[in-house]
Amino acid sequence: MVSLYSQPKISIDFGTGFYEPTMKGFDSNELVSFPTGNILTRNLLINFSVYYEFFHNARVGYNVLKSIDIGRLEGFATSKPVFYRTINYRMIPLETFFRLKPKVELNFTLTPIWGRSRLILETKPSSSDGSGVNTITDDWNELLNSFGDESPLSQVASENTMVTDWLGFSGMLGYRYYIRPWIGIDIKMGFLNNNYKKNKWRFQGKTVKGPEMKIDEIPIFTFKVVYALK
Repeated sequence: MVSLYSQPKISIDFGTGFYEPTMKGFDSNELVSFPTGNILTRNLLINFSVYYEFFHNARVGYNVLKSIDIGRLEGFATSKPVFYRTINYRMIPLETFFRLKPKVELNFTLTPIWGRSRLILETKPSSSDGSGVNTITDDWNELLNSFGDESPLSQVASENTMVTDWLGFSGMLGYRYYIRPWIGIDIKMGFLNNNYKKNKWRFQGKTVKGPEMKIDEIPIFTFKVVYALK
């Protein structure tokens, strides 16, 4: 029986995560009305990972947790631009595990985090000459001003994305049950600790201020389906 449920050398995981970040820069913004946060856009994370067992009770992998928000913004003088927000928690986890029974294991994961968030603003041209330059620039200035950045942009080029990166770390305890030798379920609980700084965003070659978000020291819960490849 033990050999039938031996640990797969290579596996891929698909699942979801759940956490509760504080998005004050969006939810309490006095100048711009962002889409109302809900469990799908603020609390739910899409999870994908791949692991390789390099020792009899240890594996290393690549893990991504993603949060997505999409909606139309209110409070702009010239338009109602479409807004996209993503947060990616990218990890290189080191996981140790102990097999309690042929089908059951306990595991512990420790991983660094390379976090990245993107904000995208899509504005339809509405200036008199059809170029839309004034409208797009004004919309971006209004968005940045709502985050506390009062340095006006003279002109916005075709690039419509502002981005920021940060480092962090995470630790999790998990329980895994193998339904078959090639498929199992994995449940983890732990924390995310991210060193996010609102004044470290990049846009149009400039450093600008972004939204205030509290994403450090956050409890997290994940549920994944594990597929054994080898």
